[in-house]
Amino acid sequence: MIKQMSFVRRKRGVTPEQFHTEWREHHQHFFASAHEARQLLIRSELNHRLRDDYARHRHSAEPSVPEWDGVLVEWFEDLEHLRALYELSTMQWFEDHALARYRTADTASVITHDATTIIDKPGGRERARLKLMCIFRRNSALDLRIFHEHWREVHGGFFKNIPELNEPILAYDQNHGLDLDGAQFDGLTEQWAESLPAWVDSLRVSAVKDVIDPDVAYLLDKKSTQYILAGKATVVVDSGVKAPA
Repeated sequence: MIKQMSFVRRKRGVTPEQFHTEWREHHQHFFASAHEARQLLIRSELNHRLRDDYARHRHSAEPSVPEWDGVLVEWFEDLEHLRALYELSTMQWFEDHALARYRTADTASVITHDATTIIDKPGGRERARLKLMCIFRRNSALDLRIFHEHWREVHGGFFKNIPELNEPILAYDQNHGLDLDGAQFDGLTEQWAESLPAWVDSLRVSAVKDVIDPDVAYLLDKKSTQYILAGKATVVVDSGVKAPA
């Protein structure tokens, strides 16, 4: 299986509440009747930005990034099914309708294989009320193979093995971008936490400044980093085939 993970943004003048309602209902209504489009998907879900995240003051450790409102995640059997979905005339109508009503054309996306699970505490994903979704490009000095290996083994190892980093995280997946022509981004992190306050508190531990920040400086093009704090996902399509975490 492969996944396409796409950050989306609401149109100017559309409130967060209007956006999330329109985004959810538009997807649900379309795929309920668009049999040909639905058949090309294994699973589709909408990750909504947390309501409490819109108005809060940012912690100093958080990067200043453009704001997004959600992340669309779609699972496919292969790249051919992904391309076929977006070549459908009905899908073109769907996209045009979304752009006219509630969403901009802006996006940040990555195409990946199955996620690499770094942390998966029993019941953690079900208990979590927050999921960090962070998309990025590698440091241009790094070969793609070296980037993926370091991110998985070294960076992921810090969260597995350093107690103050591990303790607040209920689950942690790495989505490694495929080596495709025109790829926008190289990876996407998903980290599940108990709540928004618990996640903010996790930024204050000394290992973030002493260990994670220097490693991020080596690993990533920090200017490219985009993220969202999401709540429970809305499942739009579920074929019954188990999609990887």
